[in-house]
Amino acid sequence: MPRGREPTSETETRQPVSRSANKARSQAAQSAQQEFLARHINSNGPQDKPKVHPLDFSNLPDKAIRSYMTKHSLQYPEPSSLNADILNSHIGKKTHSYKKSSQTLMSKRELAEKMRDHFLALPFRENEIITNFLYKVKNQDRDFKLTF
Repeated sequence: MPRGREPTSETETRQPVSRSANKARSQAAQSAQQEFLARHINSNGPQDKPKVHPLDFSNLPDKAIRSYMTKHSLQYPEPSSLNADILNSHIGKKTHSYKKSSQTLMSKRELAEKMRDHFLALPFRENEIITNFLYKVKNQDRDFKLTF
């Protein structure tokens, strides 16, 4: 803009902005930023994962199920695997392997129900659980062994 000339447009004129206008502008920008963050950025915090029920044995991996059965000396058959699913197909039911192993396998859902029933029927001693937990925390997951 040349010297001595008056501004002709509104954009060229700079009037002082009121405090309330600044506040409204910053609130609008803040809400837009929060909306953007909520839409595009995940926090990966504990709220993002659905909480698993502690007695939901059906979502445990097969290795955990086997270790539970071994630790408590349960005589349940092994959970059925992908091979068992293949054998349960129309063609698989006609094979010798199906006839041989169909009585020894149990579905994972049935096994999880039996394990849950076993877990709920177990008696527990609160003092023993607390001392074992504290020992494992202090000694890096080693089991407590009492020697005489």
